[in-house]
Amino acid sequence: MAKTRLKHHTPSYADAIGNFGLAYHLEMVKDRERVGQIKKALDRVLMEDGLHCELGAGTGLFAIYAAQRCRRVVAVERDPQLARIARENIAAAGLSDRVEVLELDALDYFPTEKFDSLLVEMMSIWCINEPQVEVMAHARQHLLHPQGRLVPSEIINLVELGHYDYRVEGITCRASIPQFTGVLAPRIHSGSQVFQRLDFQQVVAWSGEKEIEVECLLSGPVNCARLSSLVQLTEGVVFYSTDSLMPPTIVPLAEECYLAAGERVYFGAAFNWRSNLDDSRFWIRKKS
Repeated sequence: MAKTRLKHHTPSYADAIGNFGLAYHLEMVKDRERVGQIKKALDRVLMEDGLHCELGAGTGLFAIYAAQRCRRVVAVERDPQLARIARENIAAAGLSDRVEVLELDALDYFPTEKFDSLLVEMMSIWCINEPQVEVMAHARQHLLHPQGRLVPSEIINLVELGHYDYRVEGITCRASIPQFTGVLAPRIHSGSQVFQRLDFQQVVAWSGEKEIEVECLLSGPVNCARLSSLVQLTEGVVFYSTDSLMPPTIVPLAEECYLAAGERVYFGAAFNWRSNLDDSRFWIRKKS
């Protein structure tokens, strides 16, 4: 069965594995911006005599990079196929004595020794699809040394209001869609507003629903929001968006409404971590 590119970027958790296809892993390791910025972050946090852990190690690219710069690495990967590929890549790099690959869920990992640095790259737009938030909380509580360094350290979720052409030649199809290269952008009516800050050095609290106030800068119909995420990998190293990781995503609002320039409204979102954009709700509520 053919898969859309959106499906290509979405992990399957129904099988209790949470895996992506190998084609997506190949796309991610060939993404120079993603790989380059994460390597820069690792250069900042790794210590020559340190113990490093990666949760969700995939094909082993970053575990190999880390092992060349620190004492020892533990790479945790729940997908059996990827764990095997990671071991093969680590052996080919001559680093099997410095990298231990554990085939288990990150949330089931309770080491006896705490780590000096830790990488968790399970990111998705607004952290909705992937388990980034819950895995980071587990890592901070059970895996990381009190003075240890987390990558990423913070994610800031942003929103803009706009209008998108869901109706084309008499056909209507209202769906969430990542703004990949070549995908038509929405007409933006507002500035970019901070919806949520996820500071992984602290406990990240989330009730599942929130509203913020947004000012409309231009007059016109509004029927969508564009979601994006700023990622502070570590101090001085920032990741924003690529086609393979966290592209800005256009989501339909519950109802279309006309907003005047200067009008202030409430934008709301309701979602759960490690769920699905299609199961999330986004709306505008006018001030009474």
